[in-house]
Amino acid sequence: MSEILRFETFSSTVEPEFWSGLAHHKLHSAQLDTARTSVQGEFTGGRRHAIRNDSLPTQRLAVPARMRVSRGAWDAAGSTQQPGTVAVEGHLYNTNTIEEFKKTDKSELLRSAGAEVLEAVQSGQATKNPERLWPFLLLSFADLKKYHFYHWFAFPAVTADPPDTVSAEPVPISAFAPKPCLAHLLAAFASASQSAFIARYSPHAPEAPWRIGPLSEWDQIYSTADSSISMLGFVDPSSHSTRPGWPLRNLLTWLRHCHPEITSIPVLCFRDTALASSKHEEDDLLKQQCESIVVSVNVTPAASLESECQVSGWERNEKQKLLPRIVNLSSTMDPVRLAESALDLNLQLMRWRLAPSIDLAKIAGTRALLIGAGTLGAYTARALLAWGMRKITFVDSGRVSFSNPPRQPLYEFADTLDGGKPKAEAAASSMRRIFPNVDAQGVQMSIPMPGHAVSPAELERTRATVEQLEQLVKTHDAVFLLTDSRESRWLPTMLGTLHRKIVVCVALGFDSFVAMRHGIYTQDDDFAGTDNGQNMRLGCYFCNDVVAPTDSLSDRTLDQQCTVTRPGLAPIASGTAVELLTTILQHPRGAEAPAPPPSTNGSSDDAGAFGSPVHQIRGYLAGFRQHAIVGQASSMCTACSPTIINAYRQHGFEFLLRAFNNTVEDAPHCSAAESKSYLETLTGLADLHRQTDDMMEAIEWSGSDDDFEAV
Repeated sequence: MSEILRFETFSSTVEPEFWSGLAHHKLHSAQLDTARTSVQGEFTGGRRHAIRNDSLPTQRLAVPARMRVSRGAWDAAGSTQQPGTVAVEGHLYNTNTIEEFKKTDKSELLRSAGAEVLEAVQSGQATKNPERLWPFLLLSFADLKKYHFYHWFAFPAVTADPPDTVSAEPVPISAFAPKPCLAHLLAAFASASQSAFIARYSPHAPEAPWRIGPLSEWDQIYSTADSSISMLGFVDPSSHSTRPGWPLRNLLTWLRHCHPEITSIPVLCFRDTALASSKHEEDDLLKQQCESIVVSVNVTPAASLESECQVSGWERNEKQKLLPRIVNLSSTMDPVRLAESALDLNLQLMRWRLAPSIDLAKIAGTRALLIGAGTLGAYTARALLAWGMRKITFVDSGRVSFSNPPRQPLYEFADTLDGGKPKAEAAASSMRRIFPNVDAQGVQMSIPMPGHAVSPAELERTRATVEQLEQLVKTHDAVFLLTDSRESRWLPTMLGTLHRKIVVCVALGFDSFVAMRHGIYTQDDDFAGTDNGQNMRLGCYFCNDVVAPTDSLSDRTLDQQCTVTRPGLAPIASGTAVELLTTILQHPRGAEAPAPPPSTNGSSDDAGAFGSPVHQIRGYLAGFRQHAIVGQASSMCTACSPTIINAYRQHGFEFLLRAFNNTVEDAPHCSAAESKSYLETLTGLADLHRQTDDMMEAIEWSGSDDDFEAV
């Protein structure tokens, strides 16, 4: 009496790296798109594991039929298929919310997949490519905040109603054919390398008893003459002693539609793929235990089916219930990697709806040099870190004092003890604690300044400091000027201009601030100071000054020695400066981007993801006002003018030494000591002052006190 043919279902096996790939796919490719995505899976022939015990007979335990999805599932073209494995295409449906995951019509997904299988059968595609018979579905939701992955696999199988049956108990291949013939079977399978095939066994042809070919050669191979036995064969992932694997269901669907004349046929459930792909001598193969079985199947004709497309295949969970599964990777992942993924998540979400054209990699790859690690430096560093920048270097000469931790978020009370830790190093250390993947470094450095004389004993140390600072400027992409004094910004301004770096300057008043970017010389200008009148260079922090920077630190009262400003102003100014930098980075022309006129909103066709970067922002807490201002570079600027840049290029440290010591006598291009400032004399500001004084003296003031009446 015939019995219903029963099948061993697939069990999914997913490598953890696949879920990392899903997270990357969601963030960088799919975003909010829930369209079907192709992924790759694979299975191999089923085998039983031998359990040996000296006191007991060897036991052979069946292993579940595995559909394996690995890290290479995302790159089918670039993945390497292992010998003896069958690669199949899967369809990923990744939802945006857990509610969408739950409400998805699972029955419709299965029905649609089954219809595609039937279409592949009827069009002949499955005959050419049998892997089209075995797609799998993966419905998922990736909770990237918690790194929880909800998922449900399905292995669509077109079912027969009434079902196919078996006319006899399945038999091992070793009972079907003698062992010498099995070695030839393994060789024939390895040569054909087909996941589904037509096989013919000729027991009276001992030299070549087996012939295996693709399904497309059915008519050439199928024969029952001369005692030959023709079989339908497939790579069987099952290791059950009597049940063939799940792929046979759709293979029988192919058979009933493509060869309706076949009503019964032996099926070779080939499981010895590992043996077939290994290199063994024939004598060694004869010693191996073959796992393949032969099942005699009675095929239900297509005309007898009550329904054309009944599909089943959703996988059961660990409790054998038709429910999805959840993978929690947060407990197994490196916490540092989790932190990095969480940071990238927040940034990538911007690209989903609000700023799809933003280049986050460009921002993350920007190397930032922060001159000053005080209140402005601390807030600026945190904002840069929030944007994903991984390389941040602090330069500061101070130590953490007791007044710093409440106002400067990178320091705490412990940093103030024992005289205080060096600020730059403490700031870098704090950044690494906040986010271990940041490359934060601290450089303890007192920047040489104009008006602060260098003694002979300090000469070599000052020279080394200048060289170190210039090297830091060269090796970074953006320089932030965040120090307390005006003169400490002079040397970094000059070096940033010389090396064409993005320089952003932030300065605070009691209730006002300025955040500005410095203009940059084009590559063709070569510091000649020329312009065509259409793209004038933007000014620097010193361009609007008619006096050179000098010593402003001596002879100061207590309120002048401290940064007296409203506490909420520094984070506003620092955040504005960082957003100005990111706007520059997203503009097609980068640092050379022209500033929009103050009357516009900064938008244009080529303005970049965040519009055109303004030149400077001046903000006032009184009235909570902000103004965008444009200022052109001054030809007499004591920091960025061609005269200053070329003087440094020509004379190097000797030029700087004159500026530090304010040495006017014997200065190049200078006459007698007409001014107390070397930089003013060199740039022509001293002449401008003299001309102004002469004009004022030449003015004839009319009127006297008698011309005014008392009111």
